Amino acid sequence: MHAMNRRKFIHHLTVASAGAALGLADLTSNAHAAADLPIGIQLYTVRGLSREDYKGTLRKVSEIGYKHFEYAGYGDLTAGELKSFAAGLGVTACGSHEGFQNFENDADKVIAFNQTIGTPYVVVPSMPSDIRGGSVAEIEKFAAGLNKYGKLVKKAGMQLCYHNHSFEFEKVADGRTVWDVLFSAADADLVKAEVDIAWVYNADVDPVELLDKWGDRVKLLHMKDLDKDRKLAPVGEGEIDLAKVVAKARQIGVDWYVVEQDQSRDGKEILDEITISYKNMVQLLS
Repeated sequence: MHAMNRRKFIHHLTVASAGAALGLADLTSNAHAAADLPIGIQLYTVRGLSREDYKGTLRKVSEIGYKHFEYAGYGDLTAGELKSFAAGLGVTACGSHEGFQNFENDADKVIAFNQTIGTPYVVVPSMPSDIRGGSVAEIEKFAAGLNKYGKLVKKAGMQLCYHNHSFEFEKVADGRTVWDVLFSAADADLVKAEVDIAWVYNADVDPVELLDKWGDRVKLLHMKDLDKDRKLAPVGEGEIDLAKVVAKARQIGVDWYVVEQDQSRDGKEILDEITISYKNMVQLLS
C-alpha cells in the first residue's frame, strides 16, 4: 500500500470509529434537524456546473445538505419531470426566479409550471434594464405590472416577490430611492420582497434597518457575504454581521434564508464555497 493510500485508509478508519462512537441515531437526528431548517440554495449559484450536468449538479447540492431549492432555470425538464426528480432527491422548492419578460410572454405558462413543482414564492429577479435609472413614472408602471401578475400568482396559491440588487437604493428625481418608489407603488399583499443582503450592504444601506422598516413585506432573504474588498464570500466568511440580520429576520417573520453566491472566490470551487455557507447557516439558525 502506498503511503498516501495508507494515510487515507487510516483517516477513513478514524472517521468510521468516530461515527460509531457518536451513534447512528445521533447522526441521523442531527441530519434531520439541519434539513428541517428553512435554508435554501439559489441554483443560479451552480449555473456553470448545471449547464454541463443539471441533474448531477442538483444531486451534489442536495448531498451537501440543501433540501430546499430556489430555481433559476429548469434544465430543459418539464414541470412533471422536475417534480419527480426533486422528490427522488428528497428536496422541495422554496422558490423560483422568473424574469419579468417571462410573465409578459406567457404568464399562464409560468404560473402553471410553478404550481406543478410546488413553488411557494415566484420571484422576479430584477427590473428590465431599460427601466433602471428611469423616471418615477416608469418605475411605477413596472410596479403596476408586478401588481397585475402578483394577482394571478396569488390566485394560483403562490406569492410574487421582487429581488433587489444595489441599484434600487440609488435616488431618483423626487429624492426617493428606486426601492421606495417601487415598493410604495406595488400592492403590499400582491408583491413581497426577497432581500439580497449583500447587495443591500454593497449599496451602503444597513440591511437590519431595511428589514426593520419593511417588516412583513420581506418573505425571503438571499444570504451572501462580502469581504473587506466588497468581493463575494461564503456566508460567515465576510464582514456582514449576519447574526444580527437573522435575529431581525426572525423577528419580522422571514420564511426562507436562501444561500446565493454569484461567483466563487479566486481559486475556490463553488461546491466547496456553498458547503461552507451551509455549515454556517446551520449554526446561525440552530
